[in-house]
Amino acid sequence: MIILSAIFFYVLSGQTYLSNEYLMPCLESLSTKWHLSETGTGILMALGMSIPELTTNILSCFSSSRIGYGFGAIVGSGVFDFTVCFGLMSLFSNYYHKKALRMNLKALMRDIYVYLLTLLFLTFVFWDYEISLTEALILTLFYPSYLLYSIVQMDQKDDFQLSHQKHHFPTLLQFLDFHPEQIEDLDVDGKEIGEEKNEEPEQEDKQPSKILLPFTLLFKFTIPKHPEFAFIIISFYCFLTVNVTMTVVDEFVEQFAVSPAFVGLTIASWGGNIQDILNASLAAKNKKTELATSSIIGSQIMNLQICLGFPWVLTMLIWQRNITFYDETISQSMLAIMTVVLVSFFLMLQQKLRLTYKLGAMLLSIYILYFIYELLQQ
Repeated sequence: MIILSAIFFYVLSGQTYLSNEYLMPCLESLSTKWHLSETGTGILMALGMSIPELTTNILSCFSSSRIGYGFGAIVGSGVFDFTVCFGLMSLFSNYYHKKALRMNLKALMRDIYVYLLTLLFLTFVFWDYEISLTEALILTLFYPSYLLYSIVQMDQKDDFQLSHQKHHFPTLLQFLDFHPEQIEDLDVDGKEIGEEKNEEPEQEDKQPSKILLPFTLLFKFTIPKHPEFAFIIISFYCFLTVNVTMTVVDEFVEQFAVSPAFVGLTIASWGGNIQDILNASLAAKNKKTELATSSIIGSQIMNLQICLGFPWVLTMLIWQRNITFYDETISQSMLAIMTVVLVSFFLMLQQKLRLTYKLGAMLLSIYILYFIYELLQQ
């Protein structure tokens, strides 16, 4: 188990490094080269950052035994964000500022409603253990509708961009390279206040080269500078890393007799959401909780609607048949997840949208209870 876990989390760390250090700069270069508007850039960033999730679900769709993992990894990520990330953001905001920061009610209500509606539809889809092409198309078309709704509801020009971009925050590897006392001197872009840009690269490369040396060398010498070619190579590496993690999951499921959905809902979400934990911490530090809230929920909506729906549509068009699966725990998990999100939302309202110590402790407790529930289902 130790070896499997080490391989699993190490490969996930490499995938995070690939996304933050290569995929995001590549997408930024493409948006500049193609002269995209802010809205177009936001859509491109959201789509690009979802490549790992898309790849995970595409690979899982080709095996009925793996489909639960693809579903679990995406939906479990949302549960983790709603409880652990928001809980930590509440604790960090009180620790850093000695007071509770507030969230934006309008943006939170909008995104929560859309997220819950999507979960309700997915519960209906999974109820008969079969996914039809019509259901997959409806799910995929939810996202353009959500985008239109978001644009209509915008009060400020940058709202859309804030809801769909994650690159405003420093990467995990940038964070590891600073001492705790230096975090107070970080701005939202991960730069140290007062530092010159030409001094930054030397600091950033020291620790990553020791932790992820195989990945840093591989990516450095094989990913070209040309953005279009680089995007193709990066997508290929995403495919490889996801394939490795799914192979490890197969071994884990076989050895410990748990369902692939359980692994995706719990263990996979821990490794895949390291960056979101960092984002929550630094958002609290920099009083950017509204930005973090929009980014977290907006990305999870896209994960549900595009990263689940599009691979299902693609798979059924190729195989000319519906997708079937035989994991009875998925439908029960969907009801549990909806309960977790609703309870979390009502707790936020009960605290008047203030990120208090009490809210943080309650949200973290909810995730522990949710994990125990999923464990007992096995």
